[in-house]
Amino acid sequence: MSVAVCERETRVAELMGIINSATAELTALIASVLEDGSWQLSGIRSPQHWVTWQCGVSPGRAHQLVTMARRRDELPACTELFDAGQLSEDALAAIAKRAPAERDAEVANLAPHLLHTQLVRVLGSLPKPEATPEPEPEPVPPKRDVGFGADEDLWRLASSLGLDEGALVELALRSARNQLFAERHPDDENPRTSTVTWADALVRLAELALTNLGGPGRPGDRFQVIVHLDPTDQTARLHLGPMLPDSLRRYLACDADLRAMYEHNGVLHAMTSRLRTVDDRMRCFIEHRDGGCRAPGCTQKRWLHIHHIVHWEDGGPTASPNLCALCPHHHRLHHHGQLGITGDPSTPTGLTFTDEHGRVIAPIPPIPPDEPPDPPPVPYVHPTGEHLDWRWIMWQDLQRWRRRHDPPTPN
Repeated sequence: MSVAVCERETRVAELMGIINSATAELTALIASVLEDGSWQLSGIRSPQHWVTWQCGVSPGRAHQLVTMARRRDELPACTELFDAGQLSEDALAAIAKRAPAERDAEVANLAPHLLHTQLVRVLGSLPKPEATPEPEPEPVPPKRDVGFGADEDLWRLASSLGLDEGALVELALRSARNQLFAERHPDDENPRTSTVTWADALVRLAELALTNLGGPGRPGDRFQVIVHLDPTDQTARLHLGPMLPDSLRRYLACDADLRAMYEHNGVLHAMTSRLRTVDDRMRCFIEHRDGGCRAPGCTQKRWLHIHHIVHWEDGGPTASPNLCALCPHHHRLHHHGQLGITGDPSTPTGLTFTDEHGRVIAPIPPIPPDEPPDPPPVPYVHPTGEHLDWRWIMWQDLQRWRRRHDPPTPN
C-alpha cells in the first residue's frame, strides 16, 4: 500500500473521530433540552421538530438524534464510545433503536468491530425479553351515557359506554390519531414523541364522519359547523350556541363557506347562494404552489387550510400573494397569537414565521469553526469488514435462541 493511501486512510480515521465526537456532543445538548423541556416553543410540535429547526436536518435524522439523546443514560458503555469518537452515529442510532439497556456492555464490546449491516443483523438476533402479563381489570358494569355542551370558551364532552362500544370508539380515535401522526411526522415511529393529542384525533374523527356520511361541506373541509357572523359589530356565535372569542372568529372566517343574509326588524328579506372565502380553483393553485403546510419543519400535505396573511376580516384580498397553505395546527396557533406570519408566499423563502416572542422560526445555518478541531485522543478504528461467523456471537442467554433457529442435528 502506498504512503499516500495510508495518509488518506489515517486522515479519514481522524475526521470520523471528530465527526463522531461532535455528533455525540450534539446529542448531549439535545438530551439537556429534552430534560428541561426548553424545546416547547410556540409553533414547535415535538422535539424532532425543534431539532429540524435548530440543526437544519431532515425529519428522519432529527428523529434519529432525539432517539440517541433519549437513551444516553440507558446505554452508558455505548455512549462512552460514541463520546470518544470510536462509534459512528449510524451505529449508535441502530443500538439506541434496538438494544435493551441490560445488553449495553455486550453490545459495546461488539459494535466497534462490526460493519453497520453486521451490527443491525446482530442486534436483530437479540433474544426477546419475556413479557410480564398484566392483570386483567375487574369488570365494570355497563352504563351508557353521553353529555356535551359549551362551557365558557370550550366545548366539553363526557361519555360512558359498554366495553364493546367503548373499544369501538377507542379504535376509531386511535386510527384518527395515527393518521394525524403519520401526516405530521412521516419519518417518526413513536407516537408518544408527538404533540398530536386525543382532542386532535376526536376532531379528525368528526371530519371523517361528516365527509363519509354526506354531511355539509366538501371533503377535507374543516368548517362544517354553522356560525352566525355579524359584520356590524364583528361578533360571531355558534348556531343556537354561545358567542365565539375574537381569535376563533377570525380563524373560522379565514377559510370558510359564506351565505349573506339580509334582514330588517327580524324579518329575512334575502339570502345569497353559497360563497367561498377561497374558491376551489384558487385552493388548488395555492396547495400545488406550497406543496403542503408552509410552517417550517411541518410536512403535512392533507386537510390543509388556506390562510389570509392579511386577515380576510381586515379586508385582506383573496389573491395568491396574500394566501398560503397551513395545517390546522399551525393555522390555529397563528390566530391565537402564537405564530406570526409575514412576507410574500409567492417564493419558497418569502414567508417569515415567528413565535409569540417575535423569535424567527427558520433553519439555522451551521457556524464553521475558526480552526479545525483536534481529533479525539483515541483514534477511530474502522470495522475489519471480515465475514461474520454467527457461531462466535455469544449472548449470555443465546442457547434458547439457537435451539429455536438452528436446524436440527442429524442422527
